[in-house]
Amino acid sequence: MNFGIIKILTENTIAKEYRNKALLFIFIFTLGVITLATMLLDFINKNFNIADGAQIGDKGFFVMFLAISSISTVTSIILGLNCIKSDFESSSISQILAFPIKRIEFLIARVFGAWIIALVFFLFSIGYTVLMFSLTSSGTFINGSLFLATISMGANMLTLITLSAFISLYIPKLFSFIILMIFRTYTAVTGSYLMSLGPDKLFSDLSIFKIINLFLYFFFPRMQEMDSYSKVFLEGADFDVSSLAFFGHYFVAFIILFSLFGLFFSRKEM
Repeated sequence: MNFGIIKILTENTIAKEYRNKALLFIFIFTLGVITLATMLLDFINKNFNIADGAQIGDKGFFVMFLAISSISTVTSIILGLNCIKSDFESSSISQILAFPIKRIEFLIARVFGAWIIALVFFLFSIGYTVLMFSLTSSGTFINGSLFLATISMGANMLTLITLSAFISLYIPKLFSFIILMIFRTYTAVTGSYLMSLGPDKLFSDLSIFKIINLFLYFFFPRMQEMDSYSKVFLEGADFDVSSLAFFGHYFVAFIILFSLFGLFFSRKEM
């Protein structure tokens, strides 16, 4: 694997995708939401004589982190749908692969480049939130909990970008976006349900739908559970053995997903 080629293609991906008008609109919208939320928090603190302003600030920051995470889900899907599909739409894919570039190198660079943009968008939004909330409340927002929550969110963004790029090879963008949003919601609901069953009832009363859900639960990255980890980390939970086991499973499941992506892409006609 030629890491020099991957580096060049990653830089090309960033240069190609950061000018996306939809992302620019979402970015401006996010900054506007953060600014308005900060103004509202400041108004509440000054006019309602809140005794514990730091606690209000912490809760407000928690809500804003969840809101930014939701927006980042949308930006990750948009970036994933466009990072490879645009090469097919412009007919440049055959020209790129005419060079001594392996298809797996191309995939890694495109996905990694899109992930860097999504992560920078997320980090800038969080950083702006920390700055604005620090001006209006006495809470402490930069800590290890925020670092762990950001890692969790970054993992989910990487999975969404990979899955979006995969689906975009076969389905038009608009339909892909709708399918991905439905799939994201569906896996969140079914994943939460399977988690609530416990190991004793997990494999009881098997049906075709439950078998499919169990397959997704064990062999697909559990994005909903990763979201839950982001929340508990932000609330101050420690990274323990169970967290390590979950992150290990998530990593293996992502490798399976990316390997399938690479397999299908290697057989796709250009």
